[in-house]
Amino acid sequence: MSAPSPDRTAPSLLRRLVTAAATALAALAATLAVPAPAHAAGGAFYGVYASVYGTRDYHGYVPSSYRPGTPMPLLVALHGCTENDIGFDLLSGWSRVAEQRGFIVVFPDQSNLVNPATCWNWYLETNQHRGWGEPAIIAGITNRIRSQYTVDSRRVYTTGVSAGGVMTNIMAVAYPDIFAATSVMAGCEYDCDVLQLQSAQESGRKALAEMGSRARPVPAIVFQGTADLVVPPSTAYRIAGQWAVVDGIDATADTVQTGQVPGGRSYTHLTYRDTAGTALIEQYMIDGAGHAYPGGCACSLYGDPSGPDASNLSWDFFLAHPKP
Repeated sequence: MSAPSPDRTAPSLLRRLVTAAATALAALAATLAVPAPAHAAGGAFYGVYASVYGTRDYHGYVPSSYRPGTPMPLLVALHGCTENDIGFDLLSGWSRVAEQRGFIVVFPDQSNLVNPATCWNWYLETNQHRGWGEPAIIAGITNRIRSQYTVDSRRVYTTGVSAGGVMTNIMAVAYPDIFAATSVMAGCEYDCDVLQLQSAQESGRKALAEMGSRARPVPAIVFQGTADLVVPPSTAYRIAGQWAVVDGIDATADTVQTGQVPGGRSYTHLTYRDTAGTALIEQYMIDGAGHAYPGGCACSLYGDPSGPDASNLSWDFFLAHPKP
């Protein structure tokens, strides 16, 4: 995971081949693409995005409050392993929240042809950098929706759970010019070190290097179950530590509060602020929760309705953090 960025190591011949292939496939991509119609009222949409890096389906939802010409926020939501875009929509309730709170949401779908478990391939070097692999595909889907609807460019956000949580963290690092803020659920820090031999500070430095001239403070909200057997709970602190380096703030939480979902789980809420007192990082450690979506639908194997409502909490956080 610590190999140099492809931008620094890819041979010039490979770059020429990729460029030539991209040019040759541009027309094919346009032919394969099934764009979503520009709804004037609420409804679901579906599409296919194709590029030199592959083809992915996606679906999304436009709320009934949408009016062409009036900018509306956009959320890009990434599912976890053994899920798909439709299942993640049911699990998270994001389309329902989009209708209630007035934003567009799109769900890119991983192909089981490139990963039999439908995990995003975050662990591959080419999928950790801007303009390459799956990040390029997800960014392409995002920009397609931005071109088809009137999207508020200062309020484009990304969220994901598990493998989707790792990838959403990568997207916020690789494309800080697109995504205003991110929500990571049971994910991992940038340049994810599953053995935790690399410090969160080193991860943050690598994130800054990836951002390059686009580097800026990116607000992040993190959710993690304390009984997660897939993702070590300490990973949440590593994600917060990574973003603390990027955001230029202390990696020690300024406030630590406890909370309780009525009839459900207790949790610890940590907040990390800048010198002006702005909460740039929030972290929820959910007592006794496993590898599940906090507040997610009981209709899904991965839903934990007894946890805090991660979808609405994320949207509250997003609303407080438009892109400067």
